[in-house]
Amino acid sequence: MKHLHMLMAVLTIVLFLYQSYLVLSANRRAPKAVKIATHIIYALVIGSGAIMLMQLMSANAPVQWVFAKIILLVAAISASIKAFNNHATPGQRKTGILISAIAYAGIVILAVVKPANLF
Repeated sequence: MKHLHMLMAVLTIVLFLYQSYLVLSANRRAPKAVKIATHIIYALVIGSGAIMLMQLMSANAPVQWVFAKIILLVAAISASIKAFNNHATPGQRKTGILISAIAYAGIVILAVVKPANLF
């Protein structure tokens, strides 16, 4: 399950970078297949993460960093929605992409470090 989760996380970041490139360089939208793939990958990331979280909780492992990752994922998804919206202004797109990039960077840092006493 860990490998599936890591693969989906990498694909999420790659698709985010691709969509950001399209929006910032050519002011175009991603094809419909990319948007569908993004939704499927988000579902797989959340599902595999939930399964791994249940395993961690059953082993009484510290999981505070997981909850921080969930909050950052919600922030990244909501900022991405605004950034890749058809009716967003260029300023809103840039701000949404910046917020999403910071949130994804925070998720990666938390995944690597796994701090035991985050809160």
